[in-house]
Amino acid sequence: MQGISYLKFFLNISFTLCIICNGCKTEEPYKQSEGGKVIKREVDMSWWNDARYGMFIHYGIYSVLGGEYIGKNVEGMPIHFQSVGRNNSQSDSVKIGAGAGAEWILYEASIPRESYRKYASSFTAEKYDPQAIVDLALSAGMKYIIITTKHHDGFCLWDSDVTDWDISHTPAGIRWNHDLIAPLAEATRNAGLKFGIYFSHTRDWMYPGGIGPIPELQMKEYSYIENQSYMETYTYPMVTELLNRYHPDIFWWDSNNPYEEFAIRCNSLVINSSPTIIQNNRISTLPLYQGDFATPEQAMDENEEYENMELCMTMNDSWGYNQFDNGWKRPEYILWCLLRANKLGGNLLLNVGPRSDGTIPEECQTTLKIVGQWININSDGIYETQKSPLRFNLPYGPATWRKKNGIQHLYYHIFYWDGSGELWIPGIMNAPDEVALSFPANPQISFQVKAVEGIGLHITNLPQTKFSDMCTMLDIKFSNEPKLKEGIRDINNIIRLDALGAQIGHVAIDDFETKPCINWYSGRQINYKILITRNGTYKISALLAGFYPGKITFDFGNKLTLIGNNRTTSGHDNFEWQNMGNIYLKQGEYILSITADQIDLWLKVREFKMERQ
Repeated sequence: MQGISYLKFFLNISFTLCIICNGCKTEEPYKQSEGGKVIKREVDMSWWNDARYGMFIHYGIYSVLGGEYIGKNVEGMPIHFQSVGRNNSQSDSVKIGAGAGAEWILYEASIPRESYRKYASSFTAEKYDPQAIVDLALSAGMKYIIITTKHHDGFCLWDSDVTDWDISHTPAGIRWNHDLIAPLAEATRNAGLKFGIYFSHTRDWMYPGGIGPIPELQMKEYSYIENQSYMETYTYPMVTELLNRYHPDIFWWDSNNPYEEFAIRCNSLVINSSPTIIQNNRISTLPLYQGDFATPEQAMDENEEYENMELCMTMNDSWGYNQFDNGWKRPEYILWCLLRANKLGGNLLLNVGPRSDGTIPEECQTTLKIVGQWININSDGIYETQKSPLRFNLPYGPATWRKKNGIQHLYYHIFYWDGSGELWIPGIMNAPDEVALSFPANPQISFQVKAVEGIGLHITNLPQTKFSDMCTMLDIKFSNEPKLKEGIRDINNIIRLDALGAQIGHVAIDDFETKPCINWYSGRQINYKILITRNGTYKISALLAGFYPGKITFDFGNKLTLIGNNRTTSGHDNFEWQNMGNIYLKQGEYILSITADQIDLWLKVREFKMERQ
């Protein structure tokens, strides 16, 4: 999964080479390039857009190693290697990975091919239970399952006719009739879920001709002619086997290739196999071969415009099983990521990495079930949701959107409760027909909702304690189009900008168990849309925590910039309000961009406050 960049050669392939793709159809509904090559056909995405949540499974020989290798590398040097994890050994004798997951251990540790092959004898899958996996996905609220049929180590979880580096030559193959894919596909479909397969089609460290740096070659690369031979000998026949045997609903390519010839062939195999199969955008780096949906990994840029998008994400820091990685994401964080993806009209594909025996770590199971219990009650705010008309985020949490039976629903997800008994929802300028709570802790609760001119909705008479440990959902219903004017305004001369209201890219949110904060990496940017209703001077403060001092830059556009200095707070758990300075702003709309420049790279911020002086 996680990419390590390598040199990519972009060749100008003559259209005459397209003769090797003579099976490609050219009639509608296929889209074509100038030369008549099949690029993409229109496919029904409705089930995928309704599903919104799926399970990813990374399983293979790397699961046996579990993030650790003790032996010789390709240079013949003894090595003790551990994939990166939050509880890695700090011994000087142990080499720590550079950040890729445990599924990259062959590459990162430069394990000789023959040494790696020997681990196949320990791949037992003795407790592999497809039905238990499907039951877990169901309890989590997931609607589809995708499994790695072949990762970058080239190992096939099915009995392939083109290689002996497959399940048949392992104890797992004997136990499972030479196929781990078929029983999972059957159990998945019997449960009414969709089934997909992941396939690494170009990057391959085990076979001669794989594209990219090869550990066995001491990170040198094969020639283009050797790459062609690899694709003809392994990739195309394997893709054909997978399509014919399992008839997947999704084909999930990985490791974009830069060669148009390979993209044409791979693309044509899929689109000619079924009129309904969906494929992702990792078939190629070329813009003409972007599949049916984009696949941001681990984080997504909310400024990006996607037609269809699926955020793929791990539950700790590794895709494959890593015995050293206990950095498990909290259920609240996973739910927040799911809702953010849904708000953008996308899906979340959440990964589990089984141990070599086939069991899924207990931490994964517990978290999935906790999130699933919440989804079971609040499913309307997830399934069948569409891209929200609100481009920017609201305070307290994401707002998803859905049209159902002529009613427009804004599902507002509140991740923390400030105890004030009231809630402001900026930018929704007309009163809804109805507002319903997902967790009515007290049937006698009778809160009031009104639209306040120039600000938005004001909800009062709310309890001072939150309804749910995870998140409370408000179903805000409109029979007509709601009037929207986005932007956070001042309430009683104060504009509050909390962590969840920020528009972020590769910035994490932490501390859901208390009050969410931005876990900020130096140099990265967050954005807010704010509305200044009156000219005036505003004092900006930040509720933050950090080990070292640094600078925070507030850019309001049009050369209106404030640079504040933050002090150390003796740790990331000691939050305090710090003054960033004053700035004069005229009435109007602003996109406020904030960046942090920190000595130790990391800073935590719970909230910014702009007080009119």
